[in-house]
Amino acid sequence: MKVFLKAGGQLREKLNPDIDHYTRQVEYTGEKNISEILQSLGISQSFVAFIYVEGKIKDFSFIPIDGQIITLQPPVSGG
Repeated sequence: MKVFLKAGGQLREKLNPDIDHYTRQVEYTGEKNISEILQSLGISQSFVAFIYVEGKIKDFSFIPIDGQIITLQPPVSGG
């Protein structure tokens, strides 16, 4: 299976994009949910405020299908 994770801000740095400035391709075997995919990349769920798939908010138990684009929104910060 292959999915594409997109992120900005500090989360993008942790994601280590390889397709473009915001996107990382992740390949894996079997069925995995977003939490398991992030864990395999060493990314804590605390760095993700929202998960968007096809314009809808999903939770960490969401299981993507092959080729899906998943946008990870980091928590808002600043001052």
